[in-house]
Amino acid sequence: MERLLRLFYNNGSFFTFCFLQIVCLYLIVNRNSPQSEIALETWSVRTGTLKSALTEVNQYVDLREREKISKQEIAKLKSLLPFNRYPTMAEIETYLDSTSAQRFSYLAASVVNRTPYGPNNTFIIDRGADFGVAPGQGVVDEDGLLGIIDQVTPRFARAISILHGAARISAGLRDGTYGTLQWDGLDPRRMTVVNVPDYITITPGDSIYTTGYSNVFPTRQVIGTVESTEVQTGTGSQSLTVVLNNDPLRARHAFVVQDLFKEELSQLQER
Repeated sequence: MERLLRLFYNNGSFFTFCFLQIVCLYLIVNRNSPQSEIALETWSVRTGTLKSALTEVNQYVDLREREKISKQEIAKLKSLLPFNRYPTMAEIETYLDSTSAQRFSYLAASVVNRTPYGPNNTFIIDRGADFGVAPGQGVVDEDGLLGIIDQVTPRFARAISILHGAARISAGLRDGTYGTLQWDGLDPRRMTVVNVPDYITITPGDSIYTTGYSNVFPTRQVIGTVESTEVQTGTGSQSLTVVLNNDPLRARHAFVVQDLFKEELSQLQER
């Protein structure tokens, strides 16, 4: 309080001047019609500008709130879209025949993720242990091979693509000639079958199939066609360049091959 009084005391002339200016302005505006009209018009303009500014601020705040609500609604709608949901119904294709026993079943799945293209490609499907998916099972699509399951969680599984440096698959011709299918890391549409006896006559255009020896893929699953052959000097073998029947890097839908006899065969192989 003392400081406030000292302020007024030290600046009394200034405050007196300001007070008299306000009184004069009041008298001029209220005692003279022209000045009164000018003051009212000026006040109206200033008030309108202030109201406009306040309106814009309120609209901006309201717009931000509406935008927030809209985003929440959009997020809710997106979560209801079919491709954002995890289906719990297993689609398994089997073949019934009274004269034979079912050995392989096919579990429908979708490719939900994949590594960037490189020498060791992998991908993830939306089916896991809850659907009977296990490491070592093959993955195919409608036209050819995709890979082999190597890691599994309850709902998902990771597969090593056939376009992976470590992938080795038994493959051969319809007549029983076979070798090992592998990828050299160069062309994603071509693979090589190695260790094929060089005395076998193979013609470009011949089809290459799985042999079934690995218990990963069923016999006679189409892989591709022979493009060229090359004799490996001093080895007694030849290699086949195979054009794949499918494009593993673009596959979106897949089928997990489940061998119903795998456990029984594994018991024999371990002895």
